[in-house]
Amino acid sequence: MPTVLVVTALGLLVGALSNVAIERTPPVEGLVPPSFRHGVPLLVQARRIAVAAIAALLFGLAWSRFGDSPAEFAAVAAFATVFLVLAFVDLETLYLPDVIIYPAFIVAIAVLPFRPDLAIWEGLVGAAVGLAVFFPFAWIGDRLGRDVMGWGDVKFTALIGAVLGIQLLLVGVYLGVLMGGVVAIITLMARGFGARQTLIPYGPSLAVGGLISLYAGSAIADWASRTL
Repeated sequence: MPTVLVVTALGLLVGALSNVAIERTPPVEGLVPPSFRHGVPLLVQARRIAVAAIAALLFGLAWSRFGDSPAEFAAVAAFATVFLVLAFVDLETLYLPDVIIYPAFIVAIAVLPFRPDLAIWEGLVGAAVGLAVFFPFAWIGDRLGRDVMGWGDVKFTALIGAVLGIQLLLVGVYLGVLMGGVVAIITLMARGFGARQTLIPYGPSLAVGGLISLYAGSAIADWASRTL
């Protein structure tokens, strides 16, 4: 059996276990997200299948792209799984839990000396820039008492920076902001002005931007440098 099929099967198993992590993350009091866990069994099953399938795809792609370097493949597959879990947790609870972000961040920093694809200084600078990108928005939102940007988004972006480094972080943030804006516009068009009072999770957009950059960020950056 080709190795990529074995790796994809492993991703399917990891995806199934990821559903456990998603479902065991408790909701936050006062936040009322759409229920994908309870009350609508069909949505629960659909999400479980989607998470397992996406994880399998991410593992297969990681092996196809980085299989020549086992260390790089392991890093990409592991952090891609973390991004996937955080995306669905935010979608279902409207927050990004520290219990996932902090350990992942510590691991991301700890493995920098062993990553052949990323220099230590790039990961550290990426984490610092990631922390700084949305910090002003979260700080101003706190002062105004408005949900401008959650602190979980700030920490998640720092994690993405530690994983990707400064250059690919900028690619991922750009894509995440672009997708977040599109989602916000579609939500406003679908729900009307009442949607302004609806909290829109930003984590999924950041996760998708981070995943695209994780797998294809170098190619995107090279293309942008040639065309701009």
